[in-house]
Amino acid sequence: MTRGRIRYHPAVWSQAFRTPSGPWRSPPHPPKEKKGMFSHVMIGANDIERAQRFYNAVLGTLGIPEATRNTAATGHVRLFYRHDGNTFCITQPINDKAATAANGGTIGFRCVSPEQVQAFHDTAIAHGGTTIEDPPGLRQGPAGALYLAYVRDPDGNKLCALHRVKTGR
Repeated sequence: MTRGRIRYHPAVWSQAFRTPSGPWRSPPHPPKEKKGMFSHVMIGANDIERAQRFYNAVLGTLGIPEATRNTAATGHVRLFYRHDGNTFCITQPINDKAATAANGGTIGFRCVSPEQVQAFHDTAIAHGGTTIEDPPGLRQGPAGALYLAYVRDPDGNKLCALHRVKTGR
């Protein structure tokens, strides 16, 4: 049985809402889930110290605090960047193989202004990233006006800084 987006086993749901005399009473609404599609996004890094320097600087342009560092039970170091209920993680691959970038993958970061997009881009380049595709700037498309910048981090992961330009409609 589904209530909202949470699945409950029918027996559990029905037992939970019986009154002492036996008849049903109206069940409350299940707890609200936070909105959003992802619990987190994680990428691998071959040099965790270099990745931490890069992402502390680049994500700092978005107001994201420096990473919380964690060592997994396996001994692998992980970095967690938390901001507005979202988590972006970087890890040493736990299979001890080289970290590789996703072919066709892009991780997009929301920016509040074109200036923030430019700062993201410039900081990425200054910390070992590579600019890719067109230079940072305004693009028109089916999604409307977007101010975009694309870079690759030192491990080759494709990042996008994106600001949705409000139109006067």
